[in-house]
Amino acid sequence: MTSPRSAPDRLDEGGDQGPHAAPATVTADRLSVAFGGHPALSEVCFALTGGTFTGVLGPNGAGKTTLLRALLGLVAATGETTLRGRAAYVPQLAMVSEAFPIDALGVVIMGRYPRLGWRRRPGRGDRRLAADLLEQVGLADRARSPFGALSGGQRQRVLMARALAQEGDVLLLDEPLTGIDAPSQSTMLDVIGAQRAQGKTVVMTTHDLGQAARECDRLLLLNRTVIGDGTAAEVLTPEVLGRAYEAQVVMLDGGAALIDEGVHHHPSRRGAG
Repeated sequence: MTSPRSAPDRLDEGGDQGPHAAPATVTADRLSVAFGGHPALSEVCFALTGGTFTGVLGPNGAGKTTLLRALLGLVAATGETTLRGRAAYVPQLAMVSEAFPIDALGVVIMGRYPRLGWRRRPGRGDRRLAADLLEQVGLADRARSPFGALSGGQRQRVLMARALAQEGDVLLLDEPLTGIDAPSQSTMLDVIGAQRAQGKTVVMTTHDLGQAARECDRLLLLNRTVIGDGTAAEVLTPEVLGRAYEAQVVMLDGGAALIDEGVHHHPSRRGAG
């Protein structure tokens, strides 16, 4: 077992970069982002391959959301990023208005526009695909329900179906399991598992260390830079967690519990995620 990498100096000094390693689909090399002069990400380095499910963990203000947005080119950044193939993005549910004047099927069809271009209208095949995707997320019977009339878990599943409609090679998910009911979480995890089995690269931000340890192949622990990168056994240790959360950590029955977390970020950095 290798020890977790802590903010490697260069991408090519990380693990799994041998001659027989699978080609990386998502990479960051010294990726840095600042807002108003305050660093949100600093010298972030990693490489992710297809068919993996990576959980991005860290305290509030650690830069988790900013990382996804930087990979998509939505924020100004320095360093280098690579995203091979098409990317599909599921934002935090709280960032999506419930007042969409459109039904669930229409929201999913919106996911087809990046493939079609805005000058083409979705055809019969696009509508059939959208309906099939709603069935995959267990909402075939709510296709004509207004988006705002759905529960939080149902809206999150619709947003997942919209992302799948883009037929991306990389799926970037920003806290998709936060604040939704257990059945919706189970459905979302089944969909993620199916995407991973198809060779897609799935990256999910989350605050739930236990769930990430159970579900993800790999964990990336951030606090504005990479604190730990590896398997759950490598990353979820008292020493690594203590550095990431600036907290005292105790172990209970082989698991980790955080106590006395303290302050993790300066108030001016709110929103860095």
